[in-house]
Amino acid sequence: MTGDHLVADIGGGRPAGLHTVWIDRGTWPDREREADHVVMNMLQAMQILQERVAERFKLAHR
Repeated sequence: MTGDHLVADIGGGRPAGLHTVWIDRGTWPDREREADHVVMNMLQAMQILQERVAERFKLAHR
């Protein structure tokens, strides 16, 4: 789950067992960051997702 809303996106994804990437736009300064990854923009989020897909591909083709 990737999103910029800490409660709706990350708070919803974690209990569902999803890997989470939070795009921190500075709107939740006093909240604990509970996401698996915290990034500042969508490009960084896409890089993490690409790395995760590559890892899974390597594991599946061993």
